[in-house]
Amino acid sequence: MDFHYNNHIHSDNKSSKIHFLQFIMIFFAVILGFVAENARENFVNNKKEKVIAQSLYQDLKVDTSLIQQNLKEKAWIELKFDSVQNILESGNLYENNEFIYYVERYLSYNTIITSQDATFQDLKSSGNFKYIKKTDLYKKISNYYTLFKQYEDIYGTNSLGDKNELSQMESKLFNPRDLISLDNNKAINFYSLALRPVEKLKPIRRETEYLKILYIKVANAKKRTSDSRLLLVKLNDNALDILKDLQKEYILK
Repeated sequence: MDFHYNNHIHSDNKSSKIHFLQFIMIFFAVILGFVAENARENFVNNKKEKVIAQSLYQDLKVDTSLIQQNLKEKAWIELKFDSVQNILESGNLYENNEFIYYVERYLSYNTIITSQDATFQDLKSSGNFKYIKKTDLYKKISNYYTLFKQYEDIYGTNSLGDKNELSQMESKLFNPRDLISLDNNKAINFYSLALRPVEKLKPIRRETEYLKILYIKVANAKKRTSDSRLLLVKLNDNALDILKDLQKEYILK
């Protein structure tokens, strides 16, 4: 009987050890599975974060290129608006007749650029902004696109003022056929939107009240151009700052 009792104890001890080992194996299997799943999720998230960062980076590169080109265009036309203002103040219209015709056509053009914000809009609508882990970078990106929206709202189509008043002033001061002949339907860039006159045009009429309106229109256009340039410079600086951060954070090219 003693032998049978000892064998039973031995069997119980062996069974306990097996159960304990099985528990340990299951426990470690669960832990390893959790670690592996967490590592896989981190890998996927990090990869998605870099894809998002690369897409934002490309959008901002396009933006900065457009902004810098537009800044050059605005600086170019602002100088011409300033020259026309000075001519109107001097009253020396005859000698500068064709130049005033030419620059006046640019009063009708509104060169506003739009942001390449497809990635940003997708991040907002999908909730994927969570993948941008750095809070300060997230804020910079969000503030940049908010500022760009303000630029579009302020300097959009409605910023040109009363078109009827402009048309009335044009009909009173300029020869309509000569004026319209300067519109370039084959323009390839901002600088060629209007054609430089190659021959003498009908003299601008000396209608005092409408010359005052022309002066105001030119002055307003110059101010609008100058103010928008200041905002574009700020947008350009912000975009370059974000590009630098994205490049550093995600090692982008």
